[in-house]
Amino acid sequence: MISFIRGILSDIDENTIIVENNGIGYGISSSMNTIRQLPNIGSEIKLETKLIPKEDSLTLYGFCDKEELKMFELLLSVSGIGPKGALAILSSMTVSDIQFAVAGSDAKAFSAVPGVGKKTAERAIIDLKDKVDIIGAFEAKITSDLSGKKSAAPTTTVKEEVLEALVSLGYSPSNAARALDKMTITESTTTEQLLSDTLKQMSFL
Repeated sequence: MISFIRGILSDIDENTIIVENNGIGYGISSSMNTIRQLPNIGSEIKLETKLIPKEDSLTLYGFCDKEELKMFELLLSVSGIGPKGALAILSSMTVSDIQFAVAGSDAKAFSAVPGVGKKTAERAIIDLKDKVDIIGAFEAKITSDLSGKKSAAPTTTVKEEVLEALVSLGYSPSNAARALDKMTITESTTTEQLLSDTLKQMSFL
């Protein structure tokens, strides 16, 4: 197994990254998300990789970080999605986009990707529902949104932020509000903690 490759970025040919390592140029298939993050030609890079063998070929796939590689592997577990389809999705959607689409059962987000039909999009929602780290995605988003703000937010603000997150997940405002009313919220309650506890209360996990 080739877990990663480190070398010099030699060239980029459409969705193939050429990495030179010890005099050998490795052609690595990748997503546009990863390609957009690459430095200039001649720079040293490291890609997290997965080797997929077929009857007549060996194809190496590589990504800038482990999160995108993990999502690539999860997409491959969906019936009807192969390596090309997984790359197409990761070229049109970020890892967070996929997590939020799964959380909100937003099949349209997947079917908007060229080559992904309605049935495959719906299957992706079903197959990934229990696999993606939805809570982690929202915690990261909330942490990012709150960066630069005061760390001690009023209780009402924390509740409003979680309510907004639940609605974006696809829950109705009334159901989200009812669930939040059952939660114990103190001045020390964080947005991340309240979101996680409320999702458990709503039998999300």
